[in-house]
Amino acid sequence: MVELSTFGEGSDVMSYQPYDPDVPEVFAEIKSLILRGLPAVEVEHVGSTSIPGVGGRNVIDLAVLAPERDHGAVRASLQNIGFKPSPFPHYLPLLVATASRDGRDHPVLAYVVAPDSDVYAGWISFRDHMRTHPEDADGYDQVKRQAIADGHAEGEAYQVAKTPFILGVVDKIERSPGNK
Repeated sequence: MVELSTFGEGSDVMSYQPYDPDVPEVFAEIKSLILRGLPAVEVEHVGSTSIPGVGGRNVIDLAVLAPERDHGAVRASLQNIGFKPSPFPHYLPLLVATASRDGRDHPVLAYVVAPDSDVYAGWISFRDHMRTHPEDADGYDQVKRQAIADGHAEGEAYQVAKTPFILGVVDKIERSPGNK
């Protein structure tokens, strides 16, 4: 069973970690924990750990979906089960924790977003594209590996290093026949 603790305890987000096939089970347990306290929300696994085969910093990103009017209450409930406000600036409000399971730690970033938000739609579109296009998933893994090897494992530098690749995939998604 997964346990939540303070973000950063025991986790190594500064080195490249290959894809962890246990992450889907860890996510499922985190989701179950959240839904016990917040049965009216949806929880989606987003970010690179939601894409089989893609490594990186081994951070589990999750979107907690709720109408904007409920965001404050949802964040408070998440804090009651062990999430904490992010200690670093981010463009979206962010809660953090470390999920420990079977002696292994996984940093967790939780975003409370509206289900109809453009940000959420983009995350799901990117995730689903990568899951069905292994050549792009392999390319993303290589970009993340190189960014970390080049010393860009933290915050904005990590995002900037990945941006050209991500924008290329987003362009491909937008030009795909199903999106016109």
